[in-house]
Amino acid sequence: MAELLRPFRLRGCGSPQKFGVAAGSLRGLLRKGCRLLQLPLAGSRLCLYEDGTELTESYFRALPAQTELVLLGPGQSWRGCASDIERLLAAFCSQQGAVVEAARRLLTDERAPHRQKLLADLIHNLSENILAEDKEEDKKWFEGLESRFKNKSSYLRHSCESRMRGYMREVTGFISNVHPSARDAYRGIIDLMAEKLKSVKYNGCYFDRREKEEAARLCTAEGWFSCQVP
Repeated sequence: MAELLRPFRLRGCGSPQKFGVAAGSLRGLLRKGCRLLQLPLAGSRLCLYEDGTELTESYFRALPAQTELVLLGPGQSWRGCASDIERLLAAFCSQQGAVVEAARRLLTDERAPHRQKLLADLIHNLSENILAEDKEEDKKWFEGLESRFKNKSSYLRHSCESRMRGYMREVTGFISNVHPSARDAYRGIIDLMAEKLKSVKYNGCYFDRREKEEAARLCTAEGWFSCQVP
């Protein structure tokens, strides 16, 4: 009885290009993939794109159609999506201009709104002169800001301090919603919070990439921020 062919999306570990390949067995898919990507059959194997799990025949039969797989040649390895991210970062470090241009080409063909936004944000961030610190090095970044700001860190420190003051105003303004019997205690807590914030200069160091104490800032030394919640 002939094996039922199922379609899969196949790629090599050195290229993001995907191919549609149909097969009814792991051996059959491996043989077709090696022929397509010009890899030797001996020593080659298939794994999941998502996490790098290598396939067995029984695992293969449980996979849904259109699962994305990576074909590995002898000596090659795949650690899941992290491998693609590592390659992107390596390309960014060595060929930033080429990465921006590639992202622009992807954006031209992309129709999904969410992906369009991600690509647009990537192009914007990569095109910025993020390592420049002083106004003379990146005048465009300072357009629309008060002239008193001479470097990026001073503005971002001020921005953080302003945000903290704004939070305190919101907390103070909430007092009318507190039960009258608890308002004195609430005011006491607000006063303590205000004094603490003043003593640490409203935590302006959170946004200051020049802050020497790494634990005291929320950004990297280059100025990149990451999500701080799960």
